[in-house]
Amino acid sequence: MIKLEDGTVDLRSLLTSPVTRQDLSRLTSSISRTAIFASHDLHECTMYYPMLSIRTHEYQLIHNLNFLMPFTIDQDFFASPTFQDLLERTRLGQPLHWYKTLKEYYYRPQWELYDIRTDPREEVNLAGNESYALIFKSLKTQLNAWQNITADLWICAPHGVLEFQGKYKAHPRCLSLENGLKNEL
Repeated sequence: MIKLEDGTVDLRSLLTSPVTRQDLSRLTSSISRTAIFASHDLHECTMYYPMLSIRTHEYQLIHNLNFLMPFTIDQDFFASPTFQDLLERTRLGQPLHWYKTLKEYYYRPQWELYDIRTDPREEVNLAGNESYALIFKSLKTQLNAWQNITADLWICAPHGVLEFQGKYKAHPRCLSLENGLKNEL
């Protein structure tokens, strides 16, 4: 795995050539037997919200890359009686009978960590809980390793952008977007 604090990322082999048997063996290593990785960027063109996650038998870690923008809603869900009821109850200040407010649904934290053994509905975010700091760090490290193995172009997000052209072609780097966000890996 490559540490990103120095800004260096080595994805050259995966960006310039087809996936090899060696690459596949890295993807099927012991880490993949204990964890499932997922990514999402959009549902449709108007519903862009990139996310990455790792799930083990015990925990789920979600990285909401564009956490400062509202989560998007598709037309079918928006028009549904359930969502219209949430909107109306929110407008009227009535209880939603849900574990989140509408604002919490739209504006998700950058990191979400859930203990799926004790919280299978993923209602209590443990990402900021010091008791889970080692688990949080371990899952983030595994997620970053997966990003390296799969040549994930989101590897620098949301604090930077991966540059692998021009003078960075031989040595790809995460370049800061100067957006006030910091590299947390």
